[in-house]
Amino acid sequence: MSFSYNGRVFLTDSEGFLLNKDEWSENLMLFMAQNLGLTLTEQHKIVIYEVRAYYKEYATTPAMRVLITTLKKKGHTDLASSVTLARLFPDGAAKTAAKLAGLPKPVKCI
Repeated sequence: MSFSYNGRVFLTDSEGFLLNKDEWSENLMLFMAQNLGLTLTEQHKIVIYEVRAYYKEYATTPAMRVLITTLKKKGHTDLASSVTLARLFPDGAAKTAAKLAGLPKPVKCI
């Protein structure tokens, strides 16, 4: 699958995850969020950037429990709950944050 943005074609898997994480940019993230019906706030961006940092360190995207633990460790205790993350990302926080971060789908997500 694919989508077009800013004169370029981006290849994705069947669920819309970028196949080439190196093509990611903040502008692309905003475009993808808009297509998902999300208007990103600073809270969204904190979660997305923490997912990117986690991927850089561990070469995998965090599942929900790991995401909550990571947010707590990084001092984002206001975001580190499943209720808060569900409000920010109604279609699943770990999955949607990974998608908007330009990364693969978390392994344990359905």
